[in-house]
Amino acid sequence: MALSLILASAASVQADTKILLNCFPPSKHAICQILGAWADSVEEATDGRVRVTIPAKSMAPPPEQMNSVRGGLFDASLVFNGFIANEVAGPMVAMNPFTGGASSLANSVALWRTYDEFFGDIDEYEGVKLLGLAVNPGANFYSMTDQPILSLSDATNRKMWALPGGTANILKANGGAVVSGPAAQMTEIIQRRVVDGFVGVAANSAKSFGVVDYAQSVTRTPRSIFTAVFSFFISDEKWAELSAEDQAAIMSVSGEAFAELAGTIFDAENQVALAEQDAGAIDVIMASDAFYAELQEAGKPVSAKWIGRVDNMGVDGAAMLRRYQDSVSALQ
Repeated sequence: MALSLILASAASVQADTKILLNCFPPSKHAICQILGAWADSVEEATDGRVRVTIPAKSMAPPPEQMNSVRGGLFDASLVFNGFIANEVAGPMVAMNPFTGGASSLANSVALWRTYDEFFGDIDEYEGVKLLGLAVNPGANFYSMTDQPILSLSDATNRKMWALPGGTANILKANGGAVVSGPAAQMTEIIQRRVVDGFVGVAANSAKSFGVVDYAQSVTRTPRSIFTAVFSFFISDEKWAELSAEDQAAIMSVSGEAFAELAGTIFDAENQVALAEQDAGAIDVIMASDAFYAELQEAGKPVSAKWIGRVDNMGVDGAAMLRRYQDSVSALQ
């Protein structure tokens, strides 16, 4: 009897699947909170058959998350879609200017539903299984001088930091001097006052990267010039090791459920940062209708380029963009 119990226990241990999940930001960052909560939900959903381990420190630089999963360094991770923009087009719908709103929950759920509808039969993620998508709250314009950003020319007549991609391209196309690079480099550039303003980060990111203290004012728009998209994935090889039962259990806490989880955590953090700004940490300005219209016009070439790209993949890009925007509006 004792021997049978020992053998049963050993079989149970051997049956467990362990997933090594990397988180590239520091452990207290919202992204690591999101992944930690997902890991707990996976263990619960699979009755402990699948266990997820997150290393104390990142095992690879932020841009190398997908390649590291493909190469077997770790099993799963999350990556900023700007780093994989050349190979993954669909989720970039949410990185088009003035598509997303202030709510990460609305943005994230809208993106998952829209992507599933339009790209559900297209496998863009070579070598990995997509588990979820998340969208940060909307980004705003920050001025580091006593002159707030009240027009497009106010932004282009100064040196601005911006993430690479659509936001930087809008400013450059309109004559702006732009310093761009990964968000991890933003803190040093702003603290050294290499620039006179920055754009493309939500309030929570401005706080967590320690740059909001260098701003004198923030200008907010109804829809944001930029929302960061993140893809969450696991290697095809590790996914294939899982039983159909465990795959189904994991997907029950992934997909739209992951979008809800990520959006809820991002929003909670962002609300704290917004409240601090509103309480007088910096001057808060709502963009005028004229400024907002000017920005929307300047953003059209970015959206047109993305629409053309997905049209060439057999997807109606304009319809997908409208669906995402309408979904965000309905969910806010």
